[in-house]
Amino acid sequence: MTDSLIRHFRLSAHPFGRDAPRTALHRHRGFNEALERLRYTTEIDAMSALVSEPGCGKSLLLGQLADEQQKAGWVVHYFAYATVGPFGLVNALARKTGISPKRSRAETALAVSQKLLEDERKHLLVLDEAHVMPDDTLEDVRLLTIADFDRKSPFVLVLAGHPSLDDRLAEPTHHALDQRITTVARLAPLSHEETRDYVRLRLDACGARGQTVFEEDALATLFDASNGVPRRLNRIASAAMIVAASRKKNLVVAQDVHDARVDRGRA
Repeated sequence: MTDSLIRHFRLSAHPFGRDAPRTALHRHRGFNEALERLRYTTEIDAMSALVSEPGCGKSLLLGQLADEQQKAGWVVHYFAYATVGPFGLVNALARKTGISPKRSRAETALAVSQKLLEDERKHLLVLDEAHVMPDDTLEDVRLLTIADFDRKSPFVLVLAGHPSLDDRLAEPTHHALDQRITTVARLAPLSHEETRDYVRLRLDACGARGQTVFEEDALATLFDASNGVPRRLNRIASAAMIVAASRKKNLVVAQDVHDARVDRGRA
């Protein structure tokens, strides 16, 4: 959002952009419950899965969990599908922990697990975009977890991905890994009321101070257009503010939201 648009609505920052202040983070009930489940999982050194619809705040939640654990002295290892690389998770984790790859993946996994077990610090391994990770990568996770002989885990694991992750873990190939997962946390789209709270919180965090920027009908139209998915909500709300400002208005109405959708061929 340009400075002129921010000035038009008498705000201090873009309420729906990536640079929105931390106070704009909307901790709705589903977000808090999912985070709490993952916290409990770390306390008992278990493994968990985070399943989220696209655009519902998975990265924000994982970032919050990682920040908390790092402040508590944990070492966080984060990998996504694109960052594992052609050499697999075991070798990538070996390089991060200062271990030279051995003759086989199983030997390397054993060496990595032993090193993590000997470390006094606790380790959190986050595998994001796990729903599209190849079978070899998920097999690497199994190799890393069998070295403890079910006595002690070398790390706390969080597998994160879209709902198709449930299907991946249910495949016979991954039954051994699936059986080790203690907790599943889920993130769903916002409800109508949560969407209203989300928009108002973001606006207030960016200087609205109670000023009405979106009328009630516009909020309802935003919910219908976004289906409560925060990422879509941010994009459509920004576009509607631009439409309203181009019409020299300081109040976004339902027609502005509708027209912003039409502009993108989403009527």
